[in-house]
Amino acid sequence: MTVAALLAALLLQGPGPGTPPGPTPPPAFAGARAELAVQFPPWQFTGTFTLEVAGPRDQGVARDSGSLLGPLQRVERVLEGRLGTMTLQLDTRLRGSIFLPIFGHWRVVSGTGAYASLRGGGSFTSVDAGARDGSPFERQALLGRLTGM
Repeated sequence: MTVAALLAALLLQGPGPGTPPGPTPPPAFAGARAELAVQFPPWQFTGTFTLEVAGPRDQGVARDSGSLLGPLQRVERVLEGRLGTMTLQLDTRLRGSIFLPIFGHWRVVSGTGAYASLRGGGSFTSVDAGARDGSPFERQALLGRLTGM
């Protein structure tokens, strides 16, 4: 049963007799599993994204500033889709090597439109597309949980 279906079933039941009303229920997609797929052309900082979460699905343009390698190992990623704009912060956790795959964590920093009250984050993996002249950042999979949608 999905989170949304479970919440709907609980709301329909209502409180039992003599039970004081509980707190306001969370949004329908609270804690929903989010899957973000991001793809960049070789050695470029502008690419595309697809977001899948229980309910809405969005796609659009992904723009990065910063670096997953180097002294800061931090990227600000702006995702501009049909539902709004979402800004993420990605932090790399290198384990002794800068070679693939690259792992890290991400979190939502801000949003507009349907993403205005969005919170959450998760982990990511970055791999190359297998081309000889490709970069190690061409395909990224971000998995996590989102609330507030």
